[in-house]
Amino acid sequence: MAKHVLIATLGSFGDLHPYLAIAIGLKQRGHWVTLASSSMYREKVESEGIRFVAIPPQLDQLEHDRETRRKAMDSLDGTRYVLQELFLPPLAESYRILLAEARNADILFGSVLAFGLPLAAAKLRLPYIHSALQPAAVFSAFDPPLIPAMPFFPALPPAILRILFSGLHQLNRLLLKKVYQLAKQEGLPQNAVPRLFGHTSPHGNLMLFSRHFMAPKPDFPQPFTMCGFPFYDKLDGNQFSIDSDIESFFSAGDPPYVFTLGTSAVLDPGSFYEEAHTTVTRMKKRAIFLVGRTNFAHYQKLASDRILVSPYAPHSTLMPRAAVNIHQGGIGTTAQALRSGKPMVVVPFSHDQPDNARRCVQLGVGVSIPRKSFNTHLLEEALVAAGTKQELARSMGILIQSEDAVEAACEKIAATQPSPRKI
Repeated sequence: MAKHVLIATLGSFGDLHPYLAIAIGLKQRGHWVTLASSSMYREKVESEGIRFVAIPPQLDQLEHDRETRRKAMDSLDGTRYVLQELFLPPLAESYRILLAEARNADILFGSVLAFGLPLAAAKLRLPYIHSALQPAAVFSAFDPPLIPAMPFFPALPPAILRILFSGLHQLNRLLLKKVYQLAKQEGLPQNAVPRLFGHTSPHGNLMLFSRHFMAPKPDFPQPFTMCGFPFYDKLDGNQFSIDSDIESFFSAGDPPYVFTLGTSAVLDPGSFYEEAHTTVTRMKKRAIFLVGRTNFAHYQKLASDRILVSPYAPHSTLMPRAAVNIHQGGIGTTAQALRSGKPMVVVPFSHDQPDNARRCVQLGVGVSIPRKSFNTHLLEEALVAAGTKQELARSMGILIQSEDAVEAACEKIAATQPSPRKI
């Protein structure tokens, strides 16, 4: 039976693309889909024939306010800043929009950062399917995340971690005070508020990352479905082909190094591209720099016959043809790098990126350089070391390519039965 699914997500392309991939999959299977996100994504979503609803905040301010960009990518305080200063202030407005949309929906599904969605589900007694885009969102005591503010987690035994994680729920109340206040105003129970540290939903919990990146653990939220990485990285629904200048560059010589900072870290790159330019020039190597729209005019000066500078290109068209992929460790970029089957160098900035970098190193598919230590000497060493990891990277690429995350997610969502709603 066809269902109407309301999906909500907030953040960068790495937060949007997995849900857009699933939205497209649901539509292809005959379901009705509405995707709610920041207004800057309207054109991309609607180009795929998916109904779009804008919810605040307007994240395009990140592209225009340098101080906001810096604070959002701070290694220690960035996550708190994004939550409390960007996502939570317009919570009431976002909730009202989602509540109105949910009245016509059968199932609600999305990112934990779209805080109004589980509240709307509780208000209308609709099934809400939770999802985790990265291992760091699960908070397993058997495979704990590496968090910059609490770097000791991976060294602790599960018994100690379970105690610490239970204490983090008090921190949840502090960080999400406005969500708890809104829930109280709406007459909702406190458990309607999502947990930042290991949220769970009785209707289902989709792990939107590969089991080869993090294997299932005994304390995963129940019931859970291991889906894999849902992939989408088109500019929009009408254009996917690689730029002719990039294609010509690939054809002109040896496979280049591909440098990218995704769509969030690229807004606060620091000296990343200058250090990269110095390194590849000294090594007499070829490289492609993806520098973002905001920075493109500034970084065009780095272009040469050996270095191509571009604002954006789908990672899926570049990374499989690279010698080594150098990136920030965002989950969307990391997933594409893993699927490419090529070794990588990860330079994590903030949020879940240090944990993703650590997992790539543990898998033997790449090496990592802390952002604060990033320099030409360490980068050259890392590029040489990454070149020795070709075989493991290729094997991992085959495993990732064998998964069909969209099929797994759509199957679970379609099997969820709508519940009697409260109008």
